[in-house]
Amino acid sequence: MAFEPSDKIGGLGDDELIRFLAEPWNARIATVTPDGWPYLTPVWYEYEADRRCFLVVGRERADWIRHIRETPRVALHVADDLHAQHTRVLVQGLAEIVEGPVAPAASPRLGELTDRLSLRYLGPYGPAYAARTASRPRVLVRVVPERWRTWTGQEWHARYR
Repeated sequence: MAFEPSDKIGGLGDDELIRFLAEPWNARIATVTPDGWPYLTPVWYEYEADRRCFLVVGRERADWIRHIRETPRVALHVADDLHAQHTRVLVQGLAEIVEGPVAPAASPRLGELTDRLSLRYLGPYGPAYAARTASRPRVLVRVVPERWRTWTGQEWHARYR
């Protein structure tokens, strides 16, 4: 990973946000189960800076995909757990199913995104994984943030002191 946090303490500016989200951090998406409980799972993401939203690909029968179909309110958390500054981005927003279920092999858009994510997260082994799973149906989800909270640094925000 190329991301190295600075000595800054506080929220991220737009350029810092884009640089941070360009890294292959595992995000966590929180959905709401039919009986009202939170459900949390790790996901790969791609940040669309021009639209200020996130693309996430899920397996057709993943529980969180079913939850989104029933209740589109989600939270998405991206965090740097490697550095003491613990830079993080937390958004609350609405998830929309953009495409699917469809196999990446049958969808140029989903196929290209799956290839990019596989390479980003798995490195040189990514293309083999993408090819091996290209016939398995997936769902493309866009998370459109309504609220953002970002932070970096080794100090508490003033409201907590």
